[in-house]
Amino acid sequence: SISRAVTPCPLGGSSYIVAHENLGAWPGLIAAAALLIDYVLTVAVSVTAGIAAITSAFPTLLHFRIELCLFAIALITWMNLRGVKESGTFFSIPTYSFIFIAVALIGVGVTRLAIGNLAVNQVTLPMQVEQGFQSLSLFIILRAFASGCTALTGVEAISNGIPAFKKPEAENAG
Repeated sequence: SISRAVTPCPLGGSSYIVAHENLGAWPGLIAAAALLIDYVLTVAVSVTAGIAAITSAFPTLLHFRIELCLFAIALITWMNLRGVKESGTFFSIPTYSFIFIAVALIGVGVTRLAIGNLAVNQVTLPMQVEQGFQSLSLFIILRAFASGCTALTGVEAISNGIPAFKKPEAENAG
């Protein structure tokens, strides 16, 4: 859990600091390199996916997707340069919005299922295609679960921002 992950470093610390202090310089540098690659790929994938979602909702923006991606990256960079507290406050808005929307979606689905108002369309497929879709649907469910877990994982960000929490910092961050 997050609280167990942040408790060993009550003053905050990234993977680099933890690895460097406990394992030495080279493991710390490897952790730092992994973090840099992770951050670059996370921003690239997240911004691209977000802009793809926006342009699918508003097709008139499709021709501006590169500019929108660059604007989003500039906004993320600018917010991160403002400091841990300010960027944490700013980035908490989409996080809490995501959680609220996910809970609302599940609530509406469960409510519609309970009152019998959930429409399920049945599609008849040939046997070979149906068997292929069964394994594919399991993959899609597992992929969606992994994506959801990734979206809500913030141990690194929380452990970096422990000093920004109210006292007791490590307990509140957990």
